[in-house]
Amino acid sequence: MRAMKGPPTGFRLCGVTVEYGASAALRDFDLAIEPGEVVAFVGPSGAGKSTALGLCNGTLCPSRGTVLLDGEDLCGLAAARLRALRSRIGLIPQELGLVGNLRVSQNVLSGRLGRGGLLAALRPLFHARRSELAEVLAILDRLGIGEKLFHRVDSLSGGERQRVAIARALYQEPGVLLADEPLSALDPARSRETLGLLLDVAREERLTLILSLHDIELARELVGRLVGLRRGRVVFDRPREEVSDEDLARLYQLGGTGRAG
Repeated sequence: MRAMKGPPTGFRLCGVTVEYGASAALRDFDLAIEPGEVVAFVGPSGAGKSTALGLCNGTLCPSRGTVLLDGEDLCGLAAARLRALRSRIGLIPQELGLVGNLRVSQNVLSGRLGRGGLLAALRPLFHARRSELAEVLAILDRLGIGEKLFHRVDSLSGGERQRVAIARALYQEPGVLLADEPLSALDPARSRETLGLLLDVAREERLTLILSLHDIELARELVGRLVGLRRGRVVFDRPREEVSDEDLARLYQLGGTGRAG
């Protein structure tokens, strides 16, 4: 797979609170993620994991506090600058966001829609150059589904669709990859394979990788740093080998009641 064209990306979330009416999805949240680091948000449903990813993606702004992407406040930028920064953030949403009646190639090519003008961005979806298709094929080959290049997405299995969503994010050439519950629809064997693939790609592409995961045991086995969230607050933030059974019991026994996951 090609080398990254830009450096990996780092985040600083400083004193962040996200409120929805009288409830808070995150409270007094502080977090630093260094460029090239791999981090997993873990915790029960409603703990604030998806909200934290939304802040990193620039789709949410905090009620209080700041979110810095490589030193720039995501919520204090002009629209053009925000678009430019977000073009460096690859997102794999929980629902994948693929268009079922389009080909795999078209879905992957849509990863660069955020660049330049609208007409220039849309052109590859209908008249892709050989060089563009070759780049897409190289990514799909790395993910093990190169033969699906011209297949319709709605003809693929769940695991294959997951890989198309990963390919689309990689085609964007990001400095950071955000994955919201990327294992939620997969069986245990496919979950392990997919998480291992994401970790391999992050290492090879020098990506910062931030995940939201429900499978705590798999996260504890494979992801280097775990941030445990409950009711919008950080319960622990430490390397996986330092997360104890007592930490996990405290994280899950009390559950979470925030509005966002």
